[in-house]
Amino acid sequence: MSVRLPSPWIVAVIAAFLGSLTGGGTALLQATLTPLRAGSLVGTGADHSGPRPQVEVPETLHNFGRVSVGGTGNHAFTLRNVGMAPLVVTKGSTSCTCTVSDFEGGSGDSSSRTIPPGAATTVRIEWKGKGSGGPFRQQATIFTNDPARPEVAFAIEGEVIPVWKAVPPLIGLTGLSAGTPAAAAFNLYTYANEPPKLTRIGIADEKLADAIRVTAEPLAAAARADEPAATGGFAVSIDIAPGLPLGKLRTDVEVAFGFAGEEVLATVPLEGVVTGDLTLVGPTWDRRSKAVRLGTVSRRKGLSTKLFLTVKGASREQIRPVLKEVIPAGLRVDIGEPTSIGGGDLVRIGLTLSVDADSPQANNLCTNAASAGRIVLETGHPDSPELSIPVCVAIAE
Repeated sequence: MSVRLPSPWIVAVIAAFLGSLTGGGTALLQATLTPLRAGSLVGTGADHSGPRPQVEVPETLHNFGRVSVGGTGNHAFTLRNVGMAPLVVTKGSTSCTCTVSDFEGGSGDSSSRTIPPGAATTVRIEWKGKGSGGPFRQQATIFTNDPARPEVAFAIEGEVIPVWKAVPPLIGLTGLSAGTPAAAAFNLYTYANEPPKLTRIGIADEKLADAIRVTAEPLAAAARADEPAATGGFAVSIDIAPGLPLGKLRTDVEVAFGFAGEEVLATVPLEGVVTGDLTLVGPTWDRRSKAVRLGTVSRRKGLSTKLFLTVKGASREQIRPVLKEVIPAGLRVDIGEPTSIGGGDLVRIGLTLSVDADSPQANNLCTNAASAGRIVLETGHPDSPELSIPVCVAIAE
């Protein structure tokens, strides 16, 4: 059987057709896999041989220096058209605390300007001090139709300083006694261009105004050495008289002062715990329930434990407790001699609590069915002449 081969012309045509398909597919695949890059594509129909705009910017960075918290600053940047065609500038993005005002000069709406060749416009960057202080740097972007410089980034920087600062920022008082005076102090620094003028000072809680007195003097230059940026301030003194109510103390020291026609109110927290001059400590003393907890005691084995009465304040040396009452009857209390501790600032008096063998039975466990027992002392203290100590105890077999 003979085989007829196709004409060479037919083979050539088919090969050419298949080759064109392969080349086109390869080109399409390359175009699909090649990513686009912003600013890297130029239209084939654009003519760059004619007159073009050209933006010139004398400065792109401005340092505000120091700006107070809440204060504002602004700076005008200039854009010139040194090209041969009209320059179009448009507002771009800004950082969160930076604002771009309208363009000045040229023609156009509030968001853009057209600047003729040889002319200029200005754009004003405004900024407001926020936060508690520290260095800042913000940026605003302007777009242009200059093919060589399609965008211009303007930056502003500086340092935010607070209007005032208290050192320490919180006045924590320890060892406050209702019957003993106390004192504290802090420095209040200010940062304005002029010294502050004190207009008002005191305690926020009016109920404490008679017991807590606050005064202030202008801060001396030497006292500002630790805060070089400060331009003025006050040395604030706090004097606490005896008589504060027992418990937690929480209020604010308020210092009002003015400069530049405005009044500023500085508030500094004042905290502490006021205790009486008489305090009980010991292994059986429960601070939460304010009671002595002896539990159930066997009348056959008995019990002996220590409780200490600590006295502070001006009357500490005169305290000589005397036993007035004890419940239950099977509980015995022996009072020791006063002893000075803590360099003489405190007086400690030992109380020995005992349950002797064969003591009468009793139930004073501080429950709904069994009321608490108690130890009552005559202290001789002018503010606390009598001290009643709850006792939770049961005496059983």
